[in-house]
Amino acid sequence: MSGTSFLGRVVTPNRLTRMVLKGLALAIRVLPHLRGKLRSPEGWIDFSVGVTTESGSVSQALVFRNGRCRVVAPVPAGVDACLTARDEKSLAELALLPPNEVMVMMLKNRIRTSGNLAYIQLANRLVALLAGPWQMRAMEKAAALSAMALLGDSSPDGPPGHVELTERNRRHLTADASKDTGVGHLHDPYLSAWNLSDFPRIETLLTRHLTGRPRICSERAVALTDWHRSNGYEARHDGTPWHPVERQGRALGHVLRSKKPVIADDQLLAGTTTSDPVCGVIIYPDAHGTSIWGELDTVHRRQLNPYDISPAVKKELHDLFPYWVDRNFREQARKRLQDLTPLDIDEKWVAYFCWKSVGVSHTAPDFPAILALGTSGLRQKIRQREEDPCLNGEQSRTLFGMTQMLEGLEAYSDALSVEAAQQAAAETDPARKSELTRLSHICSRVPRNPATTLHEALQSIWVTWIGLHMENTDTGLSIGRLDQLLQPFFQSDMQGCSSKAEQDATIKDAMELCCAFFLRLTDHMPMSPDIGNYLFGGSPSDQAITLGGVTPDGEDAVCDMTYLLLKVTEMLSIHDPNLNARIHPDKNSDTYIKRLCEVNYTTGATPSLHNDLAVAASLAKHGYPEHHANDWCAIGCVEPTLTGRHAGHTGSILMNLVAGLEMALHNGTHPLIGTQLGPRTGPPDTFTSFDAFFDAWKTQQRFLIENAVTLNNTYAALHAEMRPTPLLSVLMDGCLNMAQDITQGGARYNSSGSSNIGLADVTDSLMAVKKLVFDDKRITLDEFREAIDTEFAETPRIRELVRNHVPLFGSGNDEAVHLCNDITHFLSTTYHGFTNHRGGPYTCGFWSMSQHVAYGTLSGTLPSGRLAGKAFTPGLTPVPHASTNYLDFISDVAKLNPVHMDNNIAFNVKLVPKAGEDRRKIIDTMAAYVKTYITLGGMQMQFNVVDSRTLKDAMAHPENYPNLIVRISGYNAYFVRLNHAQQIELIERAEYGMVG
Repeated sequence: MSGTSFLGRVVTPNRLTRMVLKGLALAIRVLPHLRGKLRSPEGWIDFSVGVTTESGSVSQALVFRNGRCRVVAPVPAGVDACLTARDEKSLAELALLPPNEVMVMMLKNRIRTSGNLAYIQLANRLVALLAGPWQMRAMEKAAALSAMALLGDSSPDGPPGHVELTERNRRHLTADASKDTGVGHLHDPYLSAWNLSDFPRIETLLTRHLTGRPRICSERAVALTDWHRSNGYEARHDGTPWHPVERQGRALGHVLRSKKPVIADDQLLAGTTTSDPVCGVIIYPDAHGTSIWGELDTVHRRQLNPYDISPAVKKELHDLFPYWVDRNFREQARKRLQDLTPLDIDEKWVAYFCWKSVGVSHTAPDFPAILALGTSGLRQKIRQREEDPCLNGEQSRTLFGMTQMLEGLEAYSDALSVEAAQQAAAETDPARKSELTRLSHICSRVPRNPATTLHEALQSIWVTWIGLHMENTDTGLSIGRLDQLLQPFFQSDMQGCSSKAEQDATIKDAMELCCAFFLRLTDHMPMSPDIGNYLFGGSPSDQAITLGGVTPDGEDAVCDMTYLLLKVTEMLSIHDPNLNARIHPDKNSDTYIKRLCEVNYTTGATPSLHNDLAVAASLAKHGYPEHHANDWCAIGCVEPTLTGRHAGHTGSILMNLVAGLEMALHNGTHPLIGTQLGPRTGPPDTFTSFDAFFDAWKTQQRFLIENAVTLNNTYAALHAEMRPTPLLSVLMDGCLNMAQDITQGGARYNSSGSSNIGLADVTDSLMAVKKLVFDDKRITLDEFREAIDTEFAETPRIRELVRNHVPLFGSGNDEAVHLCNDITHFLSTTYHGFTNHRGGPYTCGFWSMSQHVAYGTLSGTLPSGRLAGKAFTPGLTPVPHASTNYLDFISDVAKLNPVHMDNNIAFNVKLVPKAGEDRRKIIDTMAAYVKTYITLGGMQMQFNVVDSRTLKDAMAHPENYPNLIVRISGYNAYFVRLNHAQQIELIERAEYGMVG
């Protein structure tokens, strides 16, 4: 055992660790600001955290009891949490790293955790408070090294990219509405005469959004915790068990009544998700909120996506987190699972991530119901349902919980009405006074009553949206078909006009209102510990909006509001909401398709484009009625759901397909983890055919899927008990009739969605094994595995064989496409063999958020030639070097069977227009590409219309690109807020010129 010299003596790692821990224990005993962190309103926080190495060379623990801390050895049985370092070096680094870097070590499996992660976070905070100066220097050094790396990425010669991007938004095409039967009020549906400069108010709000920094808000967490401390959680204080939906309705109704009514300066819509008027970060202690505990003192200075936080909020969160240490999904799953394997795999990060540890937000509520009925009409429907003599006690309490949420929503809107009136009374500017007076009246009417104007409709949707985010985590909850929702109100407003001037003014007002609505949607960011910057880097809340396509009756759905919302998207060019456009090749016009392409060109990254026919084919297996299937909308990133009817939680499982491949190559052991993870499928020399090796990959991947499904179903059962969603339920077809919460299966349609990451990488790797080992017999599988385990360092010849003799997916090779279809068929069939907690099927998708970068970081060299640590391709996009022919690229993707992809795909294409090329020619060429892809059967496509030169310039000069949005895989992000690996992955994507 190695040791360290200290005062002339050799000190073993175990003894050195004990000395360090004793120093921490002493500091806690004598420093009041540290000891004070061990107390909460419930009393002293008693817990224990072990520190070990894999070899067992270190085994120590900190035990906290009654405000005192002591060190014990070895780690006692029943320790609350434990940190296990891969080696002594990793352990030595642990002491001086800031909490965010500790999380990165965990991500890379240099440090592994077991037990309650909240206690590890608390211990991290204590260490951060003690070692703050050293950690500050470490963070500053890391930032300086990063800055030096970026300066090395100097831009090539030529005009800065931000100049060209600005020019794109100054020139616009025009069109007439004769091809779109649903457009009745826009002479030029492209609204080309309008620019952002015509809306000074919106320019001001946009600047605030781009320059502001999110602030952590404790409002929801404090109100929720206060209610539970006063009323109990599992049971009332008299011992009577709470009914989950009734408890949740009462608690969250209290949260809504407690919300500070905020009306931001210059805003036309009242209310905010947090107490911050620009952008806040909601803390959900009942889900994953405690994961920020260790960063409370450092989150404001972390390098990526820092959050501001006040001393008062730090104290409030520190005081309330102990209440939720065990009352969250992950810890309850730890207690409930008889076999902890599903949770252990999830916490190793490398194979899958189950999103229900965070929330169940991925769905689209029934907004038509609240716009048509208001909360008063919905409460009337509840009262009618309560009159049913067959109703049982469970159902009655569920309906009571729904009513509590609706009444809480009304109370919050009433408070906003009062606030608007008070601001109007104090306002000296006549125009703003009039706006606030009108806003006060609107808030007094909606959402209590049906909406009658576009302004009322947007205010009603917005306040309801706030309420939905009070009960469920702000990730992936989506608005649905906004153009269809708003078109009747726009038409009504236009019909009230008596002159052309009034019509023009009404159109302008509608654009300004929708701009204000989009910017209001940016008023919150998901709470993410720093590890989230590597797993989901730069991702906003992914509030998907869907436009176009067909109506439930199958007719052209493109309308005035479709084009108006596209104009808003073009003018603002912001990362959220996530705009998705449906295209029905037989119903939607070329005018519409070209406008989608122009907005993509102007913004560089949005909207995402979907083929209605391919999506319909993917949904057909579920037997949905045609008029419901026609009414689908995108959720979160790209996933389809049936608007207002479908509890799909489309982001349930994020699955790494490469993990199964690495396990198949190593007989069930994952190289990064180093221990037996999956079943033993045999060493490489035992496979006598490609089919045998293919079956080994299937066996390993099926093992991972089975465990992920087990964990997801466990989380789902816990949601039904711990965190039902009565407001979302009353806005979901089926729940009110059944008097059953959405988490308990009350929705008309139920499913759970998976995202499967690394499809192209696995296809190419399996093709390499098939071609080189079994077909051509150029090398043995043993030789191949040894080559990739050493990153081809000793065998560059084998890598050259891979690069020159293996046909890749995306190269136009039918064998590669056939294998890819075999893989998707296996995955789809496997998922469909499982049933979720609510009695519905699992669906199968191929999009990746930013997990293709995170999983790539955690994966070794692959048979495809991809080197260790490099990102996978985004979504199911082929590797950049698959082909220089754009048609090969899109035709291979279009040949995949949509029936196997009922949770949709993300296909990323980077198009680079020639400098100085005519705008109309660019748009015509893009439209031709889109129509070709759809004609070939392609399901989904998304563009990045920005070249690598511009992206490199943005890395070197981020101040010039504050709103450069890029399409990651299904969502948009601001390029300059991404981590370095994500930026490099975007730069290295294949670029295709436009050949008209």
